[in-house]
Amino acid sequence: MRINHNHNALNAFRQLGANNTIVQRSLEQLSSGLRINKAGDDAAGLAISEKMRAQIRGLNQASRSAQDAIAMIQTAEGALGETHNILQRMRELSVQAANDTYNVDRQAVQNEINQLTKEIDRIGNATEFNTIKLLNRSSVSQAEIDTMISNLKKWWLKEAEDLVSQAYGITASGVNMEVVIFDNRSHPAAALVRASFAADSGNTTGIPDITGKGSNLKLEINLAHARPVDGSTDGGTGPQYVSRVMAHEMVHAVMMTTMNFGDMSIWFQEGTAEFIHGHDEFLQWSIDSNGGGNAGLTKVVDNIGTGAYSDWNSTPLDYSTAYVATRYLDWQIRENGGQGIKDVMDLLKADDSRNLDQVFAMLNGTGKINFSNTTEWAAELRAEVRTLSDLLNKTGINLNDGDTGSIIGSSITGDPSDAKTAETILPQTVVVADLEQPLSGFNLTWPSSTELQNSELLMQIGANSGQSITIKFNDMRAAALGISDSGRGLDVLNHKKASHAITKYDEAITLVSAERSKLGAYQNRLEHTIKNLENTTENLHAAESRIRNVDMAKEIMNFTKMNILHQASQVMLSQANMRPQSVLQLLT
Repeated sequence: MRINHNHNALNAFRQLGANNTIVQRSLEQLSSGLRINKAGDDAAGLAISEKMRAQIRGLNQASRSAQDAIAMIQTAEGALGETHNILQRMRELSVQAANDTYNVDRQAVQNEINQLTKEIDRIGNATEFNTIKLLNRSSVSQAEIDTMISNLKKWWLKEAEDLVSQAYGITASGVNMEVVIFDNRSHPAAALVRASFAADSGNTTGIPDITGKGSNLKLEINLAHARPVDGSTDGGTGPQYVSRVMAHEMVHAVMMTTMNFGDMSIWFQEGTAEFIHGHDEFLQWSIDSNGGGNAGLTKVVDNIGTGAYSDWNSTPLDYSTAYVATRYLDWQIRENGGQGIKDVMDLLKADDSRNLDQVFAMLNGTGKINFSNTTEWAAELRAEVRTLSDLLNKTGINLNDGDTGSIIGSSITGDPSDAKTAETILPQTVVVADLEQPLSGFNLTWPSSTELQNSELLMQIGANSGQSITIKFNDMRAAALGISDSGRGLDVLNHKKASHAITKYDEAITLVSAERSKLGAYQNRLEHTIKNLENTTENLHAAESRIRNVDMAKEIMNFTKMNILHQASQVMLSQANMRPQSVLQLLT
């Protein structure tokens, strides 16, 4: 028998400690209901469980976010319901005004239409959710807006300015111009330049009451129609790419600030702007749509009238006529040893009080043209250009080649290698950094990023990054619906105008119906999204529970067992400690 080492007691003590640890863990699990209370309980299980908890909380928030998105959609759709009601009333009023039993009484109808138009604008501007405007937004994405501004800064404006200087020999100098980006589906133009002019009720421009040079220029770009170069080729109804539109508008901008633009016939304003990039494919379309062949060309040419062009309506036919007229003038000057339109520009910029009739008289005096005023010129044009053969031989316009008819193209230079397609007017070959001031003749002011409300709103409908959907709210104000005329309602003061208004209101009702249908589709989608989120959350809860939670019945069984062992090990330790005392009996 040994007394220095009590192996039985040591074994009992070790077993007691082990049993105590297991009992403590069991008590911890039973009191919390969790199998994993700390990383030591199950390191891998804890990691998986925490990921699942993050997903569950994210899914719960995504479900709430989807509910908010539905509320936003319902807010917009409810407002559009009232817009629909207003449009129905306006259409009803237009039908009433179209009846010729009314005369001056139509003004009362007009007054109501004007007020209802303002209310549609007010609804569009005031409808919001959590201060976010819903019905006055752009139909284009922020990426498209950023790309447009970047391309303007990189090359479109600079290349257009250089082209105007090269072709016409005119440049602006230190003129302020504001760049305005807007989005209006009902506005037909991709871009336009506006300027302030002095008043003059006696001019013959087709734009009444202006004269002299322009100031306070604005370059307005309509993203609803502006398109980048996309690979389409020349011919037919060729696309009005932004690069071509920029060249067109740059002609206006430079002419407005260097000569008597306000007192200039509009055929010359628009014809020179079309000539800079070429109009052949659009001319072909105008000829074809007006009977085709020589008959179609005759309608294009005869549209010039007396040259005053006071009834300019910005139709494709008007632009085609202005283009042919300008090409005829350019051809005649070149045939007589001049530099074409550049000679006209030189005389106009030399004295900014001159008008076109005075310049024609000066060119006639030097033998470069055969007419002394615009009336004689228009009569000669109508007499000389009657057939497609005349078009080629007396204007240089060749509708059968691959050239657009640009002043820098092969139809003017005679070199086939100079042929310009829709894509190569402004080649965009030199990539430069975005420049705040890319122009030498203009000081530009760019729009801030907040001036155009992006139509796209992202709704987070998942627990993770990138799990979102895009909801688009379009502009539903009067101008975007095509029912506003310079801020007023559509004119219904006679039968013809009222009948036209009926058609426009039908189109507006269709637009609002399409928008409401789209919003309804979004809402239905989101309702299914919420159901899926709830189902996924439920399944993740179950999976996380199986990993994290303790099986109470099994653990109680284990606790009972270990509790008995713990108590037994205590008793056995006591007995083992008493065994060495039996040595004392040997001493007695």
